[in-house]
Amino acid sequence: MEEGIQKGRFIMITRRKFALIVSAIVLFSVLAGGTIGLFAQSRSFDQITFQLRIFSTAFKQVMDRYVTAPDPQKLIYGAIKGMMETLDPHSVFMDAKSFRDLKSSTQGSFGGIGIQIGVRDEVLTVIAPMAGTPASRMGIQAGDRIVKIEGKSTKGITSDEAVGKLRGDPGSNVTITIEREGVSELMDYTITRALIEIESIPYYGFINDKIGYIWLANFSQKSGPDLNRALQDLEKQGMKQLILDLRSNPGGLLNEAVEVSSNFLDNGSLVVFTRGRLKESDQDYKASGNVLFGPKKGPMVVLVNQGSASASEIVAGAVQDWDRALVLGQTSFGKGSVQNVMPLGDSIAIKLTTAKYYTPSGRCIHRDNSAWQSGDLDSLVEDSTAAQEVYTTLGGLKRKVYGGGGITPDIKVDLPRLNRFQMDLERKTVFFKFAIKYTVAHSNLPNDLIVDEAMVDEFTKLLKDDKIEYTPEEFKESKEYIRQGIKRELLSKLYGDKARTAYLLQNDAQAQKAVELLQKNKDLTKLLKEGQNGK
Repeated sequence: MEEGIQKGRFIMITRRKFALIVSAIVLFSVLAGGTIGLFAQSRSFDQITFQLRIFSTAFKQVMDRYVTAPDPQKLIYGAIKGMMETLDPHSVFMDAKSFRDLKSSTQGSFGGIGIQIGVRDEVLTVIAPMAGTPASRMGIQAGDRIVKIEGKSTKGITSDEAVGKLRGDPGSNVTITIEREGVSELMDYTITRALIEIESIPYYGFINDKIGYIWLANFSQKSGPDLNRALQDLEKQGMKQLILDLRSNPGGLLNEAVEVSSNFLDNGSLVVFTRGRLKESDQDYKASGNVLFGPKKGPMVVLVNQGSASASEIVAGAVQDWDRALVLGQTSFGKGSVQNVMPLGDSIAIKLTTAKYYTPSGRCIHRDNSAWQSGDLDSLVEDSTAAQEVYTTLGGLKRKVYGGGGITPDIKVDLPRLNRFQMDLERKTVFFKFAIKYTVAHSNLPNDLIVDEAMVDEFTKLLKDDKIEYTPEEFKESKEYIRQGIKRELLSKLYGDKARTAYLLQNDAQAQKAVELLQKNKDLTKLLKEGQNGK
């Protein structure tokens, strides 16, 4: 997402000022000559003025006649929100909270206590404390149930509402009341908020021999510098090949996508270009700066899936078009539109689509939602009937790449689909709950953790207690999946997310396919040609 933050003023509305608002709306239609001039290409000035008068009349009628005195601010906010909803899913009105959250996500930091939370069994639960944060230092643990915030019950609270209460200015305090497995009494923790840094790279390391692995989870202001450090560290340790994991990366800042791409592409290479209705929306973005892992350093595989969107698609499309990396996985989401954030005051804004992204070869990244069949993100199925446009790479190999929305991988690797029982285990977070209970009951677990039959038997008892239904055939089919689920959550509970990620990669079909290809093809050209043959 490209941000265009601009200074602005917003006048708070009172009931006595509604007549002024009506006049201001009509006056706006006269003064905003540039905007009206654009509209006039398809609609006359008189038509727009007429529609604004309809709105002002409706506003006045509601203010004068509604059964109870309305809040004029809510009416105006609602009108703006409704207006944005007529455009596209990415053009939205942002209230104070949404605007604040957007700034936090793109800046890569916020004031808080440092925990990941979620609602589990209708109770606000700590998923994991973030290392080095106030919550971690105070001893907050994964699985802790937050039953009160500032003395008020969290019953019925949503995750977003809880986040709003837990975040605040660094240096301020917040008191939470914890219910912990194996502890009979509730515990109060008064925690001093600090500046919490959002990790753009939750994990990096070696996945096999000299093959480096970097998981880039988002594109915030820290992504470029964080990637630089990770690449330099891995190269010092002897990295010869690289897997860059952009799966489920929702995107973020456009300039960070360009900076990330600049680590892999020759200086001056086109990374992405945008085209929109206004001339100012037409921009070309090129690689610049220090190329840390360029074409001569070694081959690279980029992993994408249906959750890879926006800035992650820009990076994947650029390295694919320039024959710099093999793209592997599933076709990406296709969120290829540019949004500019335009403040309407200090606390609210609109996010407006102003252009579309195109890869260097000319592929439009944006996808019509109809190109995906219905379903949630984990079960999205690409519509095989959607037309694909054929393009040619620019790096010299003249490989075929495909347009029509999203980034189509050079080699498609689908992940195994979960059966009904396995989906139930994940949806009801049974592995997470088992890890909490098991680590309380078994305090001295060995470092070389093995999930034996006795542990699986204890797991089946939890299934019975939680009334998880399954057939003997489903359990037999899922036995190995259960072992892996138990181990991943025990590792997470005992050693944190990095240990969990390292273990998951061992059983990751897409990551292991990337390893296989890199081991077989030490040369970038051979790797890319195999990818072309593998389509």
